[in-house]
Amino acid sequence: MKKLFLLLILISLNVYSQEVKINAIHNKIELGPLAGNRDLSFGVSNILEEVLQDKGYDLTENGDIYIEVDLLYFDVRKTSMQIAVASKKTDLTEIIAKASLFVEGKKIREVTARGTAKAITTSTLIISNDGKFSQANVSTAIKKLCVQLIDELKI
Repeated sequence: MKKLFLLLILISLNVYSQEVKINAIHNKIELGPLAGNRDLSFGVSNILEEVLQDKGYDLTENGDIYIEVDLLYFDVRKTSMQIAVASKKTDLTEIIAKASLFVEGKKIREVTARGTAKAITTSTLIISNDGKFSQANVSTAIKKLCVQLIDELKI
């Protein structure tokens, strides 16, 4: 009985998972401070790997199924409102990318997705961030983008 129970557990642990390779992340952003930035491509690659593993895919270096991503647009839209000493500032971080799914070298599907993250700050003092990006908002926007790309590719 113990052997049968152990065998059933081992069989259930040997579930089939699909192997996927992330072939390339191309930064095709032409305007702004992150145009051609390799760090952004590396960050997207890391988050894409995390999302694929969360969805149950195995990452491999030499698979027949692979993904290529082109980063197309990245920007932070800032709006602010001030009444006397009270202020409200909204930052909308937006990133747009196109992903292609290849099986055995043949392009199967191509999708475009947009990831956004919004930060609202209210204060009674005026604080200047000198137009820098909020790292938390960038990470959130990239994560939403990667999840949307993987869901739409339907690997």
